[in-house]
Amino acid sequence: IIYLDYKPQPRQQLLHETKARVVLYGGAQGGGKSHALRMDATAYCLRNPGCQAYLFRRTLMELEANHIRFIRELPPEAGHWAEARKTFEFNNGSRLICGYCESDSDVIRYQGSEQHYQGIDEAGQMTPYQLAFLRSRSRLGSWEPVEKEYLPKIILTANPGGVSHSYLKQTFLDPAPPETIFYDADGWTNVYIPARMSDNKYLDEDYSGAFSGLPPELAKALRDGDWDVAVGSFFNDCFKRDRHVI
Repeated sequence: IIYLDYKPQPRQQLLHETKARVVLYGGAQGGGKSHALRMDATAYCLRNPGCQAYLFRRTLMELEANHIRFIRELPPEAGHWAEARKTFEFNNGSRLICGYCESDSDVIRYQGSEQHYQGIDEAGQMTPYQLAFLRSRSRLGSWEPVEKEYLPKIILTANPGGVSHSYLKQTFLDPAPPETIFYDADGWTNVYIPARMSDNKYLDEDYSGAFSGLPPELAKALRDGDWDVAVGSFFNDCFKRDRHVI
């Protein structure tokens, strides 16, 4: 038995339990998204021997600060960290591979990969091309997981804003209400799970005040997880879904 010091909160538990193949877990800053994503990938590796899981951020610096330093601390009975490969190699044959895509051309290095589990943290900071290319690597090949009803899987975390704001909103929020599984054009099951500051009981009580110095529309997007805010647009300060949409 391998013990992980992690007790998911209710919204994080929804992420871990969903059978949707593609998930957007996003919204406000401070919702515990990155932690949940990392633990989700780790759990799939432990429960499914031979799983090839990939965890992405836009830059190597972000990857190191938000994930690698924690992955290095996984218990030794689970496996070991291979620094040169930026990979945690589990004793059961699974691998958690940390990758980054700072430019569009960086995705080519993953062209031949078979990604049973794909976690893309802060997906809004990557371009739609990068997200689409990585999606094309999601497959099982000849590998048979223990949890066949859950894999392969793609998890994206994001806050409103960023270069892929519109792409993510049109792909995950517009087709169906939150927490409702729907089928996309490829026949894959999708779901949007919102994350809010109030979901994270470990967050500082006054954390929302950290956004007071930002432009109002950007503060609203990050603080409230409001995807209808289009930062920098003409209507960013007056559009309200409950008032202007029937």
